[in-house]
Amino acid sequence: MASHAERERLGGWKRMWEFDEIDFHNEQVHQTLIEYLDRLGPCGKPANIFVPLCGKSLDVKWLADQGVQTVGLDGVHKALEQFYTEHGLDWEETNVPALGGAGKLLSSKDGRLKLYCGDITDFTVEVGGCFDAVWDRAAVVALNREDVERYVQIMKGLVRPGGCILLESEEFEASDFDGITDVLLKLPPPHAMFEDEIRRLYEPEFTVKPLSRSLRKVGENSVHDVMYLLRKN
Repeated sequence: MASHAERERLGGWKRMWEFDEIDFHNEQVHQTLIEYLDRLGPCGKPANIFVPLCGKSLDVKWLADQGVQTVGLDGVHKALEQFYTEHGLDWEETNVPALGGAGKLLSSKDGRLKLYCGDITDFTVEVGGCFDAVWDRAAVVALNREDVERYVQIMKGLVRPGGCILLESEEFEASDFDGITDVLLKLPPPHAMFEDEIRRLYEPEFTVKPLSRSLRKVGENSVHDVMYLLRKN
């Protein structure tokens, strides 16, 4: 049975999936992931990669198709089921007590994919092992702010020395979104995170390198999507 804290963290996301309010789902593989995949491991292309808050991301299938052992996690079982069914993949489901009473592992029959269902703050090396890389596609900015420190410590522990976290953040003025009632235009989440906070959270264990910064409009307001490459020292 889920704890009160877990229900608070996951309740809103489960409702969005239940009512198909998933505008955050991308219908294409992220271009920066394609560009940088061969540089994410300690010796080039990673042997394995972890994708937190993966939903039914097309990135997960693409990574597995590149021969990378791919492990994802999401708190919404429906999202992971949809991933497998929409790609026509068979899977096996087992219980994972370390992720709580509702913790599950949905593994593809061919062994290329392992998708955990559970609370990200319960995921550890003991549950999923270590990784050459993490693909954080706006996961850290989606979390409740009180969970960020715990999440970052988990990510730091999952990555092998020399490995990388490819991280997408967002920058905007939160006050610009005050008073907006349209659910499609209302932020946060995601929450704004600027470079100084990224550095505070990940340095000195990781070397932080900004990669790109692109502008998009959310209604009348501006949001910058910022990509970072974090390499473990």
